[in-house]
Amino acid sequence: MTPSADDLAKPWTFALPTTITFGDGVARNLAAIVAEFGCRPIWVTDRALSHLPVFTGLRELLPEAPVFAEVTPDPTVACVDRLAARIAEGRHDAVVAVGGGSAMDCAKAAAHLAAAGLPGIRPIHSGGVPVGRASLPLIAVPTTAGTGSEVTPIAVLNDEEKSLKGPIAGDALYPARAVVDPELTHALPLKVTTATGLDALAHAIEGYWSRNHQPLCDMLAIEAARLICANLPRVLRAPSDADARRAMSLAATTAGAAFQRPKTAMVHACSYPLSARYHLPHGAACAFTMEEAIRINAPAMGGRMDLFLRGAGLESIEALIEVIRDAKEFAGLPRTLRDAGIAPSDIPRLARESLHPILNNNPRPMTETDLAAMYARLA
Repeated sequence: MTPSADDLAKPWTFALPTTITFGDGVARNLAAIVAEFGCRPIWVTDRALSHLPVFTGLRELLPEAPVFAEVTPDPTVACVDRLAARIAEGRHDAVVAVGGGSAMDCAKAAAHLAAAGLPGIRPIHSGGVPVGRASLPLIAVPTTAGTGSEVTPIAVLNDEEKSLKGPIAGDALYPARAVVDPELTHALPLKVTTATGLDALAHAIEGYWSRNHQPLCDMLAIEAARLICANLPRVLRAPSDADARRAMSLAATTAGAAFQRPKTAMVHACSYPLSARYHLPHGAACAFTMEEAIRINAPAMGGRMDLFLRGAGLESIEALIEVIRDAKEFAGLPRTLRDAGIAPSDIPRLARESLHPILNNNPRPMTETDLAAMYARLA
């Protein structure tokens, strides 16, 4: 892709302070990697993963390190506070997060909280307090190919008391190291593979069409989309296809790098109430509105959308939508409000709660009325 003259004329900033180690089997070097950052590490993972071989095998590499396994899907501010207290009490000097976005996001926020000596994360999450500079070194080990959280300065948290889900962001949240081992994704169930793969595609698309887009992130976004569109159908039908798994892991990390500066837009704004109120997993919540969001936003993109499609190896908007639709149908992800257990009478509230500030990044301005009309089409 060649950036336009207009894009090149605008100033932009790109940073990726996270060192990435990528490849089959690289997680087996985790003990040596962690030793570069500290001698009192703590493991962070979710409850389900803590009992599975993908984690228990890794734990043998650092058997003396304690495990915090209280992370739940859509990690809560309360969970972050508990983890931060555990880190401070144990005087841990490095945090090793293993899992999907939930484990990594919880660990990011807690590492910052513990290093800064703050009493809780809520003031940052919903009180307008900015993320500071302090953080403990975080080693992120993704076991899904989706969130890209291993290379972003973003943590998405859920405040159950306030019924509020949304991101916090700041450079202190960048992991110090990302250890991306595609072999850790080989045992993912079909629905998780699909939802996380579509989440990565959403990152690529939204990083590209964000109003804050810039040339380097654009190129990363297009390459991530190309990898996903070529390999997600393969890995869904042949889960043991190591080449496709490897390509999806690369795509997820690349998409994370693509959106970490421009940030996300409409798809993710809508995902927050779908997850917080209706308990759709994050990837499924993002996938839920993707086809509609593409139809809404593509006309506002002009020639830039044509460049994206060509770079991704697609002939049309409908070809991109077909990739998403086919994956959702194949894995049985919800495609309608009825599938998701959402009553049509909930549409006004759902539209209102989708009015998140990241909608300001959307290429087409969206009103509450526009969002309600979109959800009505999904009924």
